[in-house]
Amino acid sequence: MLVCSPFGQESIRFHRMLRVLSDRLASRGIGVLRFDYFGVGESAGDDDEGDLLGWRDDVLIAHNELLRRSRATRIIWLGARLGATIAAIASSQLPSPADRLILWEPVADGRSYLRELETAHARALADAGSPSSSTTPTAIVDEALGFGVSAALLEQLGRLVQADLETAKAKQVILVLPPHQTAGAALAQGLARSGLQTRVDEFSHVFDWSSEEAMSTALVPAPVLEMLATHIEAASDE
Repeated sequence: MLVCSPFGQESIRFHRMLRVLSDRLASRGIGVLRFDYFGVGESAGDDDEGDLLGWRDDVLIAHNELLRRSRATRIIWLGARLGATIAAIASSQLPSPADRLILWEPVADGRSYLRELETAHARALADAGSPSSSTTPTAIVDEALGFGVSAALLEQLGRLVQADLETAKAKQVILVLPPHQTAGAALAQGLARSGLQTRVDEFSHVFDWSSEEAMSTALVPAPVLEMLATHIEAASDE
């Protein structure tokens, strides 16, 4: 399994869950590759140098490295939030389709995502008591919740639309969504129209990915963990 992590604070929240899930899969003999995009974590580059196209290429490099190390005949991609978006876009570049794409709440509207970041960033500054802060969101320039963002990334997110994800290539796509998410349902329909075998799995929890309260908490929801593990284990046994 190849893991495509979210961006920024969402990645921090997701890290613990990835570790728990990876340990479970490893105990079943399923190899897992986690990696940092350029400009993220322990990878080269500064955090204000990353962009969607570069991260797309990072996913493809990681995919080839996973094939080289494992000699696997079946590979599953798991992405969350912006990582799911990057996975969907990167999969279109594969010479042969991934066996399964598992996309947890992918970002399908870049402008809406930027507004979410702007709101959370303004709230975090206000809660921290910054003298120049306001709870009124302002456009992100070079930082979002403590993570640098490049001008290229902001421009790419501003142009990101659902059609970009509908270019995905996979034998099956599984969307993991909270209940009644309109954007997710529209994406599922779009993927199906593109000829992809698409399944939607809803879960009852609604997560606040980036609020100040959420920043200090790990995200390990047992129902979603069990759902993801079941999908991955079932695919490995096919």
